[in-house]
Amino acid sequence: MDIEELVQLVTAEVLRQLGQVPLATHDNAIPRPQQALAIFTGGTIGLEQSLVELQKIQALNIALTVVLSAAAEEIVGIKRIKDCLGSDTSVITTQSSYPGKLLREADIVLVPVLTQNTAAKLAYTMSDTLASTLIMQALMLGKPVLAAINAADPQDSWRVKGNMGKCPPGLLQALRENLRKVEGYGIRLVQVDDLSAGSQKIMDRRVKTSLSVPQTKKSVMDAATIKDAAGNGLKNITVSQGTIITPLARDVARDYGIEIVKDHS
Repeated sequence: MDIEELVQLVTAEVLRQLGQVPLATHDNAIPRPQQALAIFTGGTIGLEQSLVELQKIQALNIALTVVLSAAAEEIVGIKRIKDCLGSDTSVITTQSSYPGKLLREADIVLVPVLTQNTAAKLAYTMSDTLASTLIMQALMLGKPVLAAINAADPQDSWRVKGNMGKCPPGLLQALRENLRKVEGYGIRLVQVDDLSAGSQKIMDRRVKTSLSVPQTKKSVMDAATIKDAAGNGLKNITVSQGTIITPLARDVARDYGIEIVKDHS
């Protein structure tokens, strides 16, 4: 009998005597609801379709929290958001408390209407508005950020139809360079029509690489659970605050590159 087997036997016996319940495995784990933070800036190109795309995202059982910049609050408005996305949709404005906790809990950050102004701010790492600050912090937190490019594209078909696609070469190059920089920072740029499909792809990948476990009062995570998670290609395991993590489990998680995150909610 090797040391690991001995530790597992001892753990099982301790659980039996204390009447504790074993930690859920991958097969019976309870998935954490997926969360998306949608940050609206003050653009109108692609706005109508972006609201349709957000409805599609909600249909994927992804909970949305909407953030409105000062300009978006005037152009879109809280009423319009709630009319389109449901009266129970949480809306954050510049008058609200900073949504730092919501940002940390978000599985994905969406920019349904990326404007040329916001793209320019991000390209030069300026965080002087609520929208640009949240997007920059999302990138620094390693969150996937998906932005609809239409309003920021100087040659978008909607802009051309409005007779606004006649940029001088120098301006065209500068605007395109801003988008190239933004994309280089890790923001995924898509057409607004692809916002929901792109979100689904990202969320599907995250589901395959993460695991959440039930909120039991007395649960223990052992090395076997970590190995099972690694065998399924998982990279993150979220456990309840009261979960006991054995030293061997921590060592195995480190060896396999798996992050164990405690849920503080």
